[in-house]
Amino acid sequence: MPHLTIADKQDVVVVSFTDAKILDETVIRQIGAEFSKLTLEASSERKLLLNFDRVAFMSSAMLGQIMRLAKQTKNDKIDLKLCEISPTIMEVFKLTKLDKMLDIRKTESDALAAFGPPRKSWLGR
Repeated sequence: MPHLTIADKQDVVVVSFTDAKILDETVIRQIGAEFSKLTLEASSERKLLLNFDRVAFMSSAMLGQIMRLAKQTKNDKIDLKLCEISPTIMEVFKLTKLDKMLDIRKTESDALAAFGPPRKSWLGR
């Protein structure tokens, strides 16, 4: 079963998690592998949004995967935002100061708006 769903909204690659609990090490490694592929896919779009609306719990190992993704997106000049983070997970983000290091928005629509208007291609599409 896939642990992520990926959609294009405007010119943003939107990633949603399918699991309410992200605790299993094998699942976290699989998500990490998917994150690696995402940076390649998002590199042409330059905008990546992680939507945590279904996630109620996640382990510290998952926080590590998020930090690796944040570092990779920064290196690749991909704009990364997170949204729909539950109050429980947000507490962990605050304790670890991740809320200061990551661009976190309340809702997906807030995050999409924060990316700015979609780019127009040179072909006018």
